[in-house]
Amino acid sequence: MRLARGRVVADNRAMPITLDQMLALGAFDGDSVAALRTLHAHFATALPRCSLALLQVAGYPAGRCRIAGLVDDAGVERIANVDPLGQHDRTPPFDDALAATLLARREPRIVRVDAALAGTPLARALGAPAAVLGVPVANAGVVRHWLAFGSTDATRFDALDLAAWLADVNLAANLIVRPLATRALRDETVRQRRAIEGIADVQRLLLPDDPVIRGLEYAAHWQPAETAAGDYYDLMPLTQYAPADFVDPGADIWALMLADVSGHGAAAAMEAVQFDAILRTYDGDEDAGPAGALTYANRHFFSRRSRGHFLTAFALLYRPDLRRATFVDAGHPPLLQRRGDRILRHGAGTQIPLGVLREHAWQNESFEVESGDILVLYTDGVVEARDASGEPFGEQRLAELVRTGPRQADALLALLRERLVAHQGSDAGSDDQTLVVLRIAH
Repeated sequence: MRLARGRVVADNRAMPITLDQMLALGAFDGDSVAALRTLHAHFATALPRCSLALLQVAGYPAGRCRIAGLVDDAGVERIANVDPLGQHDRTPPFDDALAATLLARREPRIVRVDAALAGTPLARALGAPAAVLGVPVANAGVVRHWLAFGSTDATRFDALDLAAWLADVNLAANLIVRPLATRALRDETVRQRRAIEGIADVQRLLLPDDPVIRGLEYAAHWQPAETAAGDYYDLMPLTQYAPADFVDPGADIWALMLADVSGHGAAAAMEAVQFDAILRTYDGDEDAGPAGALTYANRHFFSRRSRGHFLTAFALLYRPDLRRATFVDAGHPPLLQRRGDRILRHGAGTQIPLGVLREHAWQNESFEVESGDILVLYTDGVVEARDASGEPFGEQRLAELVRTGPRQADALLALLRERLVAHQGSDAGSDDQTLVVLRIAH
């Protein structure tokens, strides 16, 4: 405080921000509306009875602005700072002499609002101040806003050290902006996560709902690397669609489709959902067996633009009356067949993935199956899972566990899952992981 002509007035010299003030501003966790009120209260110590306006200049030619928020000299909010970036504001900007004078250069400026300026729209909107102090605010390397202080005392800002005020205003403003940006990022993250969770919920609804299949015991594990996955599988009984030569041995015809979209996350999940939708329109009018289904799906998997994704798949059809499994391996890891203490491999990417050639036609292959055989299918996220030293889980390790593990489907899956988690050190890996264990019980 100082004396001037017999009265006590506020000291208009620069007042550096104290550590306690920095801590208080840095702890701010409100919204953009509360942010301007907080800044007004902070600067009221040095500039009492002054209004504070947030002027948006980003997106406007030099010398023009819009008022994004305004707190008057009594601390009453006149314009709520609900849209600081003008994303929803459709009102014309202020384009008058006061705006042009105040914002003429990117440096702090004091403007006496004389009779010529007092009638401008900006002056009236600011509450008819006698003087205005404008300070540009730098954030992320650009100036998007100015802070404009208004006073009914025409000399209120005359003694200010403008260089010091430029530093103090920017420090205070950015201490507020950082929590605002963090909050906005947090809110956007929550919004995006909810959207991805919605995709994941749809995807889970597409997974098989434990269908009853005569003559088959099975267990499956599906684990996204993120919230949604590019892995997809379906298991279904097909006896109701049996061909005329089918002789029911007390076990069902069934089919399994296991697919893996390149990449993972929401984009891969959407591709997997579309793949499911395409398959559900297939009515068997293409070549018989898994090859017909994949040829049909591939043709419709292409869109008018390049997808940027391909899809590996292992399609399997089993007829218990023939003891025969018909399959197509479209760029996918091989199926492991345990018979006694031996491991047989089928596939190993013998044909190309989907999404490479639009008119490609896949060919069926087959192998014989006996009662008690165990079939294990998986996506590459399983065998490529790495431990802390970077060593992959590997197909050989998986095959040995399948060869020596329990003969019950659920017990074998539990063992494989346990060893995989121990190897990678967490429930989820860096890629989506699917494991399906099938035991031919009849």
